[in-house]
Amino acid sequence: MSSNNKGGRDPVHDNILKIAVAREYLSSDLGYMKLAIKYGLPGPSTVRHFVKWYKANYPTGEIPPVQPTQQSQQPATTSEVEELRKQLQQANLKVAAWEMLLENAGKELGVDIVKKFGTKQSGK
Repeated sequence: MSSNNKGGRDPVHDNILKIAVAREYLSSDLGYMKLAIKYGLPGPSTVRHFVKWYKANYPTGEIPPVQPTQQSQQPATTSEVEELRKQLQQANLKVAAWEMLLENAGKELGVDIVKKFGTKQSGK
């Protein structure tokens, strides 16, 4: 991880993790402690710091596109493309399986388990 801060030590956590945790906090009803446990962070103050960092760096909530690295600019071989297609197919099957599992569990329990996107966080 390269640091683009003015001084001091390199950041412990990658910016991608900070963004993911902060966005989940802002778009869900999970609190600092539950997110810290979910992501294996030291404590709720870390999540609070991520949210504060996210709001300072991305006030509009828009994340700039990631610039491709030097390695990803090289053309992929046919075998690499086939391997990536297999991995994508496996990932799509896993997603479909999880969606079916959640749907069936929701029907059995009589509760809507799937999160609705765009819901606002309750006041804490």
